[in-house]
Amino acid sequence: MSTDQVRVYRFDASGCNGCDVSIVEMTVLAPLDRLGIQVADSPEEASVLLITGGTNRKSARALADVHGRIREPRRVVAIGSCATTMGVFKGGYPMAGPVDGIVPVDLYIGGCPPRPQALLRALAEALRLPLDSTTPLALAAAAYRGAPQVDAGKCMGCGACAHVCPADAIEIRDEGGQRLVCFKRGDCIFCATCQDACPSQAIQLAPADQGWFTDRRTTAPTAVALAACPACGTVCVSPRQIDWVMRKLDETLDGNGAARAGVQRGLALCPACRRSRITEVTAAKRLLAAMAKVPAA
Repeated sequence: MSTDQVRVYRFDASGCNGCDVSIVEMTVLAPLDRLGIQVADSPEEASVLLITGGTNRKSARALADVHGRIREPRRVVAIGSCATTMGVFKGGYPMAGPVDGIVPVDLYIGGCPPRPQALLRALAEALRLPLDSTTPLALAAAAYRGAPQVDAGKCMGCGACAHVCPADAIEIRDEGGQRLVCFKRGDCIFCATCQDACPSQAIQLAPADQGWFTDRRTTAPTAVALAACPACGTVCVSPRQIDWVMRKLDETLDGNGAARAGVQRGLALCPACRRSRITEVTAAKRLLAAMAKVPAA
């Protein structure tokens, strides 16, 4: 697509306008006329459709109509988490989206909202626009957060990331003797909460990783091996997590081998055994309390 043919039409599919503000900020970084983009006044004048918002029942009909009026070869760009997966509006009774349930989507740009730099770089790549080093602030700022990357060697499957994720973009499930940590890139808002909460520092939002994609499916999971419960044999516990806890205890507590082994066994019990073997759990807690006692002077 040559730059003199890029005409875009923006459609608000019932969003909060946060993504629209980012679009305006993007035009400050690189004026559209310098990139060869023209904003069309009507769908019939455009070949690119930019969509913001999660699409409710009213806007869904209008979106389908506008999409049908865009010139061929039409390109559709879903901007922001709401357009991609309905974001915070997911599950709302008036919602009919996400966008790709109404019209086909060629490019998703994640974020809530996406940063102007990400918008600029994504559109430049998708539309083959003349973005180079002379374009002001064309590259992301130093603090730019890209897609989450998980170090499989450090992840211990504790689930802290999923617990704190405000966008519900992380799924933890156990399958075939493994705990799978799955990031749903379409839901990720690049807030870095998972990175901050990870106790083993296994997650990093790498600046070099782009925040846009052509397929919004869940990324390949990180697999953590599980061990069996010492009481019933149910595969349920991450040895890495237990080892991490024991190392932390060793830094502050003083216990003999027998006491340490008792605490470690208590940590390895599955939830069912913790309920049915409450005396064993209580004993482990007593051992832990004894390890924490400060010796008399």
